[in-house]
Amino acid sequence: MKKILPILLFITTMGYSHILKPVKWTTATKKISETEYDLIFTADIEATYHLYSQKIPDNGPRPTAFIFEESNFFELIGNVKEDNGHTVYDPTFKMKIKYFDTKATLKQRIKIKNESNSTVNCEIEFMTCNNSNCVLGYEDVELTVN
Repeated sequence: MKKILPILLFITTMGYSHILKPVKWTTATKKISETEYDLIFTADIEATYHLYSQKIPDNGPRPTAFIFEESNFFELIGNVKEDNGHTVYDPTFKMKIKYFDTKATLKQRIKIKNESNSTVNCEIEFMTCNNSNCVLGYEDVELTVN
C-alpha cells in the first residue's frame, strides 16, 4: 500500500499537468465620463489556436459569452463589443465562422448607478480550437471600477 500511494499521486499529477489553457484573459477599466466606464477584456490566444466570436450561427461551436452578475452598483449599456477578427469557412462545422487569433479585445460599457460598491463580477464562457482539438473554457473575473 505504501508503494501504491506515490504512484497514484504521480499519475494524478501528470493528468492535471496536461490541462490545456490556450487563452489567458486580462482585464482593465477605462473611465469615459463621471458615470460611465468601459470594461476591457483582453484574450491572449496561444499560437495555432483561435477563439470564437460572440456571434456564431446555430449548430456551430460555442460562442464566447459574458455573463455579468446583477448589481445595484451599475447597469450595462448595450452589448459587449468585439474586434473585427476573421470570418472564414470552417469545414468542420460547414459554415462561415468569425474567430480571433493571437489576441482579441472585447469591451462592455457600464453606467454607475450608485457608489455603494466598486466591483463588477463576470463569467466568460468560450471555446478555442486548433487543427486537432477544441477546448471549452471558463473564466471568472472581477473588475474594480474607481
